[in-house]
Parts: sequence; structure tokens; C-alpha cells
Amino acid sequence: MGRFPIHIASLGRQVEILSKAMDNVETQSVGENYFSFFRGSGLEFKGYREYTPGEDSKNIDWKASLRSDKLLVKEFLQEKGLDVVFVYDVSETMLFGSKSKIKAHYGAEFILTLASTALDSNYNVGLLCFSDKVKEQFFPASSENQIAFFLDVLSNHSTYGGEFDLTKALEFIDATYSAGSVVILVSDFLGSKFPLEHYKDKFKQLAIKFDLISVVLRDKRDEFMPDDNINVVASNPFDGGHIFFNTKKIKKKYEKYTKKQKVELRNFFEDINSEYIELYTDIDFVNPTVAFFKRRDALSK
Repeated sequence: MGRFPIHIASLGRQVEILSKAMDNVETQSVGENYFSFFRGSGLEFKGYREYTPGEDSKNIDWKASLRSDKLLVKEFLQEKGLDVVFVYDVSETMLFGSKSKIKAHYGAEFILTLASTALDSNYNVGLLCFSDKVKEQFFPASSENQIAFFLDVLSNHSTYGGEFDLTKALEFIDATYSAGSVVILVSDFLGSKFPLEHYKDKFKQLAIKFDLISVVLRDKRDEFMPDDNINVVASNPFDGGHIFFNTKKIKKKYEKYTKKQKVELRNFFEDINSEYIELYTDIDFVNPTVAFFKRRDALSK
């Protein structure tokens, strides 16, 4: 089987960009330039020390300073050992793409970049790949070898394909990982394969037990038809059925339908109290990812 052309040098540049962007976020509740990747983690309050003339005045805790009649700065210890688990949908629909990278390739690079950045921030990272069953699983660890293991699996074409059923993966997650772990679920969440009511209760339970982040990974053709007048033959990857259509004739109806699905999916995540990020394969994921974690950081204060 073949492999996706994932270039280590390119990933390294993305990790560097992402890490620098995270470091530049000023967290006022911390009192210093530090970005806590995930809510409720990263730093443990140690105590106060007196402000040293010449250091950044933004680090001053003014409330504590007024109480003590001295300029005080908070000090923190960085926590280690938090588990971050990437749960990756590798079913058949992830093999679709209309751009230079199909969804599976794009998602693999996203996971490798974010996992590398998390490792640099002293988190343990794990990976679970699923279709209608759990296909690959790496328990969370802080070893740099994790990225090599992930790369070997995520770049391999044989990892992908098959039907979709999230039930077994959700049961595995619930039974295997510690409460409070960060679970990042990456999927295209297409409406036809992701019936919202079927998964609603289980997602609610996971959102209570874990810090659940859903990453909605889409190709533009998942939501929009081209403007061209094209006759298309499409096959169902799960049952082998075929359908014939003209893009111009169904464009309005198709886009109305996918827009409705998108709104319903957003409402689903909000209802179960799970944060989510939308990524598209024609847009580099670094900036949207940074923006997402900035919003999380702001909301956690």
C-alpha cells in the first residue's frame, strides 16, 4: 500500500509556527506570557513574589498588590502528565478530496502537528484510529517516539477505509482513558453517517468526563457544488450504490441541505457542551487552530 507524502521538514515548520503563536498569547489570569493549551491544565499556582523593576509590568497582580501594599507577581509551576488523546475517523468518507490533499491526508498532518506541539508543552499524547471498529491505538505517552509511531500509521493508506460507527470507539474511550483527559475527536461528521440523536447522550457523558474537543474536517465539496454544468456519477463508499446527477441542477438544493446540516451540527455541539473547530482542506490549519485556542483561553478566565 502507498503512503501520503507527509514531509517532516514541513511539519516542523508548522509546529514552530504554532508553538510561537501559542507562546505569544498573554494570559492575564496567569500574569505572564504563557499559553495553557487546554483549559484547567498547564500551570499550578505556586505563590507570589515581589515585582522586580525592569520586568514587564503586565505581570503584576494588582489585586494582591493592593492588599499587601507591595507590587506582587504570581508564580506558577508547570504541570506535567496530562493526557491528550487524538481520536481519528479513518472511515471511507475521509478518503474524499477535491483539493491537493484529501481529508485523510490533511487530518493526519493536523494531528501530527498538534501532537508535536502538545509534546513540547509537556503533555502525554495518544492516538486512536477508528472506522466501524478500533483499528489502531497508542496509549498516551510523553516520548518523542510517539510522533514516529503516529506518522507511520497516519501516513499509511492501509489505515483508512471501511464503514463508520463511532459507538465502539466511544465505549473504548470511556472505559480506557482517565477522567479529565483531553479528547480531540477528528472527523468530517457528515450528516448521513453521523445521526445526531443516536450519539447525543453518549457525547454528553463524554463531555462531562473529559475535556472534549470536536474537530470538524471538511472538503469544500462536502458543502458546496461547483458552478460548472457537470454530469457526475457518484458511488456510495459503504453500500456500492451509484447515483447520477448534474451539478448545476442540484446545486441550490444540495447547498440548502448541507447548510441545514451544518447548523444542526453546531447546535448539537453547543447542546452537549463540547467545543468544536471547523477546518477546511483548502485552508492551512495553523491560523484557525491558534484562533480557536485563543478563544478557549479567553473564555476560561
